[in-house]
Order: sequence, then structure tokens, then C-alpha cells
Amino acid sequence: MHNKKRKQKKHGRRRSTPLQSLLQGLFLGFCICLLAFSIWKLATIFIGYSSGDKEYKDLQQYVLSEPETPDQASSSSDNTSDDTSEEAPEAASSKEERIDFASLEEINDEAVGWIEIPGTEISYPVVHTTDNVYYLTHTFRRQENKSGAIFVEASNAGDFSDLHTIVYGHNMKNGSMFAGLKNYGKKNYYEAHPYIYLDQEDGTHCYQIFSCHEADVTDITYTIGYHSDDTYAAFLDELTASSLYNTGVSVGTNDSVLTLSTCTNENQQERYAVQGKLIRIER
Repeated sequence: MHNKKRKQKKHGRRRSTPLQSLLQGLFLGFCICLLAFSIWKLATIFIGYSSGDKEYKDLQQYVLSEPETPDQASSSSDNTSDDTSEEAPEAASSKEERIDFASLEEINDEAVGWIEIPGTEISYPVVHTTDNVYYLTHTFRRQENKSGAIFVEASNAGDFSDLHTIVYGHNMKNGSMFAGLKNYGKKNYYEAHPYIYLDQEDGTHCYQIFSCHEADVTDITYTIGYHSDDTYAAFLDELTASSLYNTGVSVGTNDSVLTLSTCTNENQQERYAVQGKLIRIER
């Protein structure tokens, strides 16, 4: 009886076969490699974010002053503009430049402006080149980085003279570049940040936001080349109707429109779009 129990106990301690040991070793090695790869990947992403952020923080030295809030009396009259309006954007008195463009152009000769939404993370130099690919993976200093740069649609004029100009930027997970555009999904955020400032060598251009929405890449939102006619009027009506909420800002065929666009990250075909109309130029 005692010997029988001993035999049962002995059989219960079966050793792994060479094949099982090999498989266990391979599985353990795979897990270690997977962990090492994950750590390397995270480190690469972190380093990329860090270097991109550092570059754009360094470029802030070329912002010489904060943009001024538009005069409410003059902007309220612009809000009622329509197709018959003959008023041009108001030219303010001469003042010192807000952005050191000479220094920016020494760094990158494709620099065409500086875009800023006060009170948000959006404050970046803007570039324009012959394609919509290069600056998806290269920064303002032309360094390879997933942060990319803020750039104007290649088919647009680089001086923002088109009636409709599109500006692109990445929706970075760390909140940088154009990631903040998604916050315009809430009306109270729009109310706190209703203006976009675009600085060029001729002065500060202020745009009042009138529409915030999501749009497919094939949507009318991404069409350009308009003239002050009924087709442009229909385009503006479509943008206004697409807004997630009523901003109370009207827009007409005499208005130049700026669209800021970024990916939603949920669907590569979907974009966040924020549109503003030009209301003032400071010179």
C-alpha cells in the first residue's frame, strides 16, 4: 500500500520533455523581445514628442508681443456683413511688428506666417510649399519628426490672398500642433477663444470664427479657388449650416475665409475643421 502511494507521487512529478522546454523558452524569449520592443517604441515616441516640442518652444522667441483683442464696436459691424457689403477690413495705425519674420525666414525660406489662438496651445510658424506631404513628417526647421509643421494647402496662394485658404496641422496625442481644434466641439470653448490671428510681413490679420465641425476629406470644406459669386455664397452657406452650433457670426461673399484642419485620430478620412472670416488687418 505504501509502495503504491509512492509510485503515484512519483508519477505526479513528471518532468518537461525537451520539446516542451524548448517551447517554453521560445515563448519566454518572445515575451522579453515584445517587452523590449514596446519600451523602445514608447521611448522613440517620447523622444519625438520631446524634440518637436522643444523646437517649437524655442521658436516662440520670435513672437515679440501678444495680439490685441479686436475693437468690439468695429467687429460687431463686420458681423452683419452680407453680399452687398462694401466695407473693407479696417487698417489699424502703424505699430511695431509682432513677429520677427526676418529670423524665421533665415531658418526656413518657406515661412509665410505665424498662426495663434490666444489662450490655447496653438502658436506656430506657418509654411507653404509645393506639396501636402513633406511637412507631414518634417518640422519648421526641416527636421524629420512626426509632429510635422503647420502648413498651407499647396494649391492655395502662399500669401493668403485666396478667398478660401486651408491650413493643416497634426492632431498630436500630447495636445500640441492642431490637437486643440477638437475642443471647438463645445460652444463654451469657442466663446472663450473666438479669434484666430495670422501674422504676415504686412501685419496681423484677425479672423473671427463662424463655423466649427467635423468633415470628410471629400467634403466641400476642402474646396478652394472661389470668386465673389453665387457659388462662393453657396459654399459659405454650407459651412455655416455644418457648424455644430450657431456662432451668431454671418459671412458674405466679400469675406475671406481661413480654414484650420486636423485629423480626428478616430478615422483618417474625418477631420476637425474650424473656419474664420477676416475682420481686421493691423499694419
